[in-house]
Amino acid sequence: MGDEGDAARRLNRAQKMIEYGLALAFPLMLTMMLYSYVIYDRLFTPLFVLAIMMAGMMLVPAYRALHLHYDCWARNVMPQRLVTGLVGTIYISAAAIFGVSLMSASKGLDPEQPLTFAVFALLALMMIAIMAYNARFKTRNERTDIKFYRKATEEVTSDIGTVFESKNISYKVFKNGKVTTMELPDSKVFITIRRQPRACSEVMVECQDDAGTELCSVLKQSLDQEA
Repeated sequence: MGDEGDAARRLNRAQKMIEYGLALAFPLMLTMMLYSYVIYDRLFTPLFVLAIMMAGMMLVPAYRALHLHYDCWARNVMPQRLVTGLVGTIYISAAAIFGVSLMSASKGLDPEQPLTFAVFALLALMMIAIMAYNARFKTRNERTDIKFYRKATEEVTSDIGTVFESKNISYKVFKNGKVTTMELPDSKVFITIRRQPRACSEVMVECQDDAGTELCSVLKQSLDQEA
């Protein structure tokens, strides 16, 4: 339990690094690049190189988060963190572009040029899409736990079915390509098993009602024991 708790804390830190990188570091770097282009263009290239290096460094927490999902169950908060990060990116980027457009008379950054308005329109559309996604999936993600297993999807599905059969619980199985869904309508529990590379599986357990909390807990413990 201690190892799993430590893995959960490290996973949370890795996810926060990704969130803060998207919400703060990347847009601030973009802001400095834009202003340097207008005020002191010699800084533009070094800042551009630094931005590429920063993007590469973000692969480290992403890789770490992916592998920590094999060690512990965690709430599926990564989509929400990405939404927060992208909202920060859009807000700061829009403010930076607006500020630079007021300072610059160069083509493409002039407020009277179509390119500037096109960029603002694109940012607005991105914001609408992100808000729509958040409104649709936020509640579902908040009640879903996720973990990865180094087992084939068929094997994980069989293990879960064995748990339900041992408790005389009826369930339904639906297969759609790489995704297998198991539903327990009476308990309002929904399980999504998604095939991953190297014969691994992603398991998401959604508990829509408090009545299914105990069953979800038993299921997760059983899967960990089988692993």
